[in-house]
Amino acid sequence: MIVFAIPAYNEEGAIGPLLVNIARAMDDERLDYRVFVVDDGSTDGTAAEIEGHACELPVTLVPHEQNQGLAGAMRTCLTTAAAHCDDDDVIVSMDGDNTHLPGLTPRMVREIREGRDIVIASRYQPHARVLGVPPFRQFMSWGAGMVFRIAFPIPGVRDYTCGYRAYRAGAVRHAMEAWGENLIMEQGFACQVELLLRFCRLDAIMDEVPMILRYDQKVGASKMNVRRTIAQTLRLLLRERLGMGPKPRATGE
Repeated sequence: MIVFAIPAYNEEGAIGPLLVNIARAMDDERLDYRVFVVDDGSTDGTAAEIEGHACELPVTLVPHEQNQGLAGAMRTCLTTAAAHCDDDDVIVSMDGDNTHLPGLTPRMVREIREGRDIVIASRYQPHARVLGVPPFRQFMSWGAGMVFRIAFPIPGVRDYTCGYRAYRAGAVRHAMEAWGENLIMEQGFACQVELLLRFCRLDAIMDEVPMILRYDQKVGASKMNVRRTIAQTLRLLLRERLGMGPKPRATGE
């Protein structure tokens, strides 16, 4: 079983096409799946779009009454998905703005089946393509990625911030047990880097596959402040390098 866990905030124009694209990709490969979409307090018609597609597709709306930001939405995504998975299932997270192509998911799932704990859809692998992202933002992201790899290298990882990932469900449960409420503490988009650092501390096996990022399909403006996200993430890396972050507890306690 593949369980999609998707955070969404004011994605009325994008979430419907994304759900249709997921269904098409899964049906083409004859893969069993279900989708949980966390509507993070949207003020537009996002919830109605999700509920409309739930009549025809295995989609479940998980509402937040108030906006909790990406970190809060990701907490709900992972806990909800893990509660509906066996350890050998695969949890796939992706953005709700229809810029991540679900056709890549089967390849990511195969990598999990081959023994990896996390597979990241990467912008920095050979044959990856990025469409529609302004050059300055691409440069800022690339520069930040270089700093991440120098300050806190993770074997197999070059793209620390992309939210399109496949997780072995058993690895997610193990991380939740080890880190508890400390699994995600950062606010905003820095939580994606934080998650990788948490899994790295548990010796998770990570790898990447090249992605095609279709930012040219995005409806509306980006919700990410690039400079603020980079600053938050650099503070996170510094704190972790200095050993000032939380420690995992021994599992089984």
